[in-house]
Parts: sequence; structure tokens; C-alpha cells
Amino acid sequence: MEYASQTKQQLANSLKDLMSRTPFNKITVQNVTSNCGLNRQTFYYHFKDMYELLSWIYRNDVFIQMEEVQDGQWETAVVQAMRYCKANRAFCRNTIRSIKKEYMEGFLQPVVHSWVEKLGIDLENCKYISEEDADFLVDFFTTAFVNYGIQWVSRGMQEDEDFVIKKIKVLLRIIYHGTEKQKKIAI
Repeated sequence: MEYASQTKQQLANSLKDLMSRTPFNKITVQNVTSNCGLNRQTFYYHFKDMYELLSWIYRNDVFIQMEEVQDGQWETAVVQAMRYCKANRAFCRNTIRSIKKEYMEGFLQPVVHSWVEKLGIDLENCKYISEEDADFLVDFFTTAFVNYGIQWVSRGMQEDEDFVIKKIKVLLRIIYHGTEKQKKIAI
């Protein structure tokens, strides 16, 4: 690992450690750097602020893995994301509790949107759904999954991976069943 990546990882580990006992919005750059033996200049060389460090952690710990999942392999992405949240329970719950929901939504939307497109919902090639409707459904499910994920973490991550995957499969069946009925019923 190159030096810059090692330093970013040190800062990330420090923030995660601090967030196991302190709300994100109460942690300063000085806290992070003192906790890992670096100075403030080093922090600002790598990150513009604490939010950029927080984004870097999620992007490198879990989102990059979700983006690398191939089309049709959405279950892998769900399992990876849920396992990460459970393994980093305090960090994830603290993130949800400490920052504005709008920031969290804005941060998650692009990643989840990309993931929803990989769900295997081949709506764009379905002759019974317009491209506009397909785009709407992707946006709709993106918003639904982002909000469900935030609520799932906030509630203590009680449902397991199998439960969530089963519910997503029910949604997919409803969508596909609905598209089959559309060909029989003119809308």
C-alpha cells in the first residue's frame, strides 16, 4: 500500500475508533489526528474536512465492492453491505444518528442507484414499460432502498440478509408479474 493510502487508512481507522464511543458531530480533526499520532496538516493534505473522510471510509470499505458487483449479482451487494454494517455496528449507527438525513441520502443515492440498475430489472428491454417508466422505477426503488437502509441501521439491524433478499425478490416478482398483466390490460 502506498504511503498516501496508508495515511488515509490511519485517519479512517482513527475516526472509526473514535466513533465507537463519540458522535461524529462531536469529533474534530484534532481528535482524529491525535488519536492516530498524525498532525492536522497531514489530515488536510488528504481530506478537505471530516465529511470527506467519512465518505472515503464508506466508499473504500463497502461501496467500491458494491459497484464492482456484476449485473444480476445484486444479492452479493446486499450481503456485503449488510455484513459491513453489522461488523461496524457502532460506526454505522453513529453515522446515521450524527449527520443530517439529507446528507446521508445524498451520499447514498448514487451508489444505490447504480446497484438498483443491477437488480436484474430488465425494464428497458420490456416492451410493456416505457423507458420513462423504467427510469421512474429505478429512481423510486433507489429512494426506497436508501430510506430502508437508513431505517434498518437506526432500528438496530435486526433483519438478516436472507430476510431482506427474500423481500427484494418479492418486489421483483411483483414488478415482473405486473408487466405481464400490462400486456393483457391496456393502460
